[in-house]
Amino acid sequence: MQTTLCEAGYLVNIKKIRRIMKGLSIQSVIRKKRTRSNSTPSVVYPNRLKRKFHATFPQQKLITDTTYISDGTHFYYLSEIQDLFNNEFVAW
Repeated sequence: MQTTLCEAGYLVNIKKIRRIMKGLSIQSVIRKKRTRSNSTPSVVYPNRLKRKFHATFPQQKLITDTTYISDGTHFYYLSEIQDLFNNEFVAW
């Protein structure tokens, strides 16, 4: 609330906001903290490349990356596969 008031041009102390809210019997909405589920443990895969990104022949080492692209209303996912021999994109 204080940030919103400051952005609107009002210089107000947080204590004053608390007093006004208490007098009007209003409470701020406190969102529930998102917690991770312990029922499904996360999977950790072994590091097979071990920072050795040089390949001696084509399609020996293929890597992938996922990029999230937003157009303002929707999210799109772009997943590409790259060959480390010549840094060429094999698929997307």
